[in-house]
Amino acid sequence: MKLRGPLLIVFGVLAVVLALVVFVRAGVSTICPAVGYAYTGDVELVFAHEPTSVAACFGEGCTPAPVTRNPDGMWLVPQSAPYLIPPVSVTSVLVDAADSSGVRVVRVLPIETEPTGEHPDGPECGGPVRFKPVQVLLG
Repeated sequence: MKLRGPLLIVFGVLAVVLALVVFVRAGVSTICPAVGYAYTGDVELVFAHEPTSVAACFGEGCTPAPVTRNPDGMWLVPQSAPYLIPPVSVTSVLVDAADSSGVRVVRVLPIETEPTGEHPDGPECGGPVRFKPVQVLLG
C-alpha cells in the first residue's frame, strides 16, 4: 500500500512529460532552407506539324539563332550562347519557325515548370524542377 503514492506520482510525471512532448512536436513546423532551384537544361520545342526551319532565343529583345533537331528528332534549345546571353531569367522563349507551306510564326511562348519528384529537404520544402515541353502552333 505504501507503493501506491510514489507510483501515482511517477505515472503523473510521465503523463505530463508525454503531453509536453506531444504539444511541442505538434507546434513545430518544418523549417526549409533558403534554396532556390534553377533548371539549366534544354527547352524542348514540340510542333504539331513538322517545321522546315526553327530559330529561338531567351530574353527580351534577343535575336533568334537557328535550332537543329537532335539525333532523337527533338528540337532542343540549350540555355547557352547564342540562345541565351546572361543575365536572363529563363521564363519564356522566342520562337521563329516556318513550315513547308511557307507559314511563319514568331511568338514569345511561356515556359512552364514541373517538379522532378525529388525532395532533398522533404516534400514540404519543394525541390528541383524541370521545364515542360513548349507547344508551338504553326499557322
